[in-house]
Amino acid sequence: MTTVNSIAQILPAPVREVKTDMEIIMQPDEKVQWMMDGKLGMFIHWGLYSGVARGEWYMENNGISPEEYRKLAYPESGEQYFDARDFDPQKWVELAQKMGAKYVNMTAQHHDGYALFESKYINAFTSKQTHNRDFVQGYVEAVRAAGLKVGLYKTLINWRFPGYYDVTGTDCQPNKFGYTTENRHKENARLMKEELYCQTKELMTNYGRIDQLFWDGGWLAQKGTDAAGAYFWEPGKYLSSDNQWQVNPYFQDFDETGNPLGLMGIVRKYQPDILANPRSGWCGDYTCEEGGAEVKGEIRKDVVEKCFTLAPCWGYSTVMEDESKIMLLQRIKRLFADCLVRNMCCLINVAPDRHGNIPKPVEKRLTEFGEWVNSASEAIYGTRALWQPVDGQYGFCCKNNVIYVYFFGDFTEDNFTLPPVNKGMKALKAYNVVTKQKVGFSQNGQVVKLKNIALRNDEITILAVELNKKVR
Repeated sequence: MTTVNSIAQILPAPVREVKTDMEIIMQPDEKVQWMMDGKLGMFIHWGLYSGVARGEWYMENNGISPEEYRKLAYPESGEQYFDARDFDPQKWVELAQKMGAKYVNMTAQHHDGYALFESKYINAFTSKQTHNRDFVQGYVEAVRAAGLKVGLYKTLINWRFPGYYDVTGTDCQPNKFGYTTENRHKENARLMKEELYCQTKELMTNYGRIDQLFWDGGWLAQKGTDAAGAYFWEPGKYLSSDNQWQVNPYFQDFDETGNPLGLMGIVRKYQPDILANPRSGWCGDYTCEEGGAEVKGEIRKDVVEKCFTLAPCWGYSTVMEDESKIMLLQRIKRLFADCLVRNMCCLINVAPDRHGNIPKPVEKRLTEFGEWVNSASEAIYGTRALWQPVDGQYGFCCKNNVIYVYFFGDFTEDNFTLPPVNKGMKALKAYNVVTKQKVGFSQNGQVVKLKNIALRNDEITILAVELNKKVR
């Protein structure tokens, strides 16, 4: 019989630190609650790279010039043409609902600089120009109509601008496009920044309420950290008059006193409730853990989102048409469960093809995942992590008067002793969340023991212990 060593009571939930950075205050607890309760979102990577079917970094990986790359937006590119003929965001939303997602986030613009929305910036490259369509508009309307939270992904960097690799015009960094140091690159970098400011305001003002903003690419010349690039992007509340890369006043926005706003200043002016990540260089309302690596360690004290994709690339790749290349269902469940017992959210990526269709193997896998999520929904939505999990063994969540124990594949014993509950708490019943079968238990003082729990070493098992009082 396994006994978990712990303190002899249930501690209050950890207090999240609400910090101020660059004169922008992180959102308070009541404004992040929807994300903490919703737990699960669907990420969508879609753009010109979808036509090439070699991932979202195709342009940079292969040093494709902006002039050559833009051909993907036109029929002349043949079988690589991003024709978007089957674009139907309602179908994407239906899959999001099937998988149990409570929010959706789509790439409004990736690092290739192609915007899936209308932009009035003079140098913009957009779907409104190439297809006479604003794909973000259709996406936002479909997500909102389904009652889901609306998220947008926006890159800061833009490979269409040589100045990205040489912001001072004096020290061009290594790149695959053949750019070398030129004085004009400093002005080119300023234009890149200016386009970012124009398009950030457009995204924050043209599409109604936006709930989540996933910044990406704050690092300059693809080196260093997002925070290290903050001097250039000015992601805080205000712009500086001393900055070497000034945004033309025509593209600036201002507060009520006439001070020009930085990136997050613009965002918060028009979307006061939005949650933004830290990849602009500002500290962020929530943080990111990217990739398919195992989730381990301590319960996260802040709002943390794990994002991962089901195949090697984030953007569409032909491997996504092969079910054997898609992440196994058990692996998806395990990553998600490991997030839940650590107080994290999870954003799972899909990648529609050039026509706008999500690959069938991906759709099938997420539908299967959604069936499990639906069967375990009471132990997912609205829960909070309780006691410290043990990697690969078990973890705990709670909601109202119920404790949920997640058992992972490496735990196979028949009996389990919970950490001590508070004095006066009494276990009323125990059951398997998915099968609803009763589970034997006993209680001695503050100690509850589960008996004959019938675990399988290839499955996640969730047991519920209902108490006579709220857990917290």
